[in-house]
Amino acid sequence: METAVKAASNSLAYAIDIGILDIDNAEFYVTPGGFTGLKYAGKDYKRISLRRALPIGNPMEYISVADKDNKEIGMIRSLSELSEKQYSIVVTELENRYYSPTVYEVKSVKDKLGYVYLELLIGRDDVKYMKNCAVKDVNKNIRLLDDDRLAIFDVDGNRYIVQSLAKLDKKSWKRLEPYLF
Repeated sequence: METAVKAASNSLAYAIDIGILDIDNAEFYVTPGGFTGLKYAGKDYKRISLRRALPIGNPMEYISVADKDNKEIGMIRSLSELSEKQYSIVVTELENRYYSPTVYEVKSVKDKLGYVYLELLIGRDDVKYMKNCAVKDVNKNIRLLDDDRLAIFDVDGNRYIVQSLAKLDKKSWKRLEPYLF
């Protein structure tokens, strides 16, 4: 009986083990070709991919690390556990993967044949530019993230973030308001 209880508790622990990486034994690096690599557990993964498990709520925690065949190596519990150099490498890779420019202004909105066409002033790091995008199924693809932030997903899979609806100019707000459900 005792053996069965011990086996069950071990299988439960195994089932809920999310495979947190031992950060002290992990070394992230950039390859000569510009890819992100990882040396971990005696292996050299020359090309890895990083994915956020909680991209909206906790973007700097629970980062999945997978090899080039998309087999998970483990999870980074929190980026704050990384050294400054390792942090820089991982954050650069995540910023490239999750590029989500800020929406500064909504210049125009047009409904046509089931699509909503937006002309946006977007940017990141003080570089701003105009972008035209099409959104299908606005109920799913224009979403409030919280009381003041909004995400727009276009038909090409791009993401745009309104960091503060309250800080948008009045014209932009009036153009977006009909699509906020």
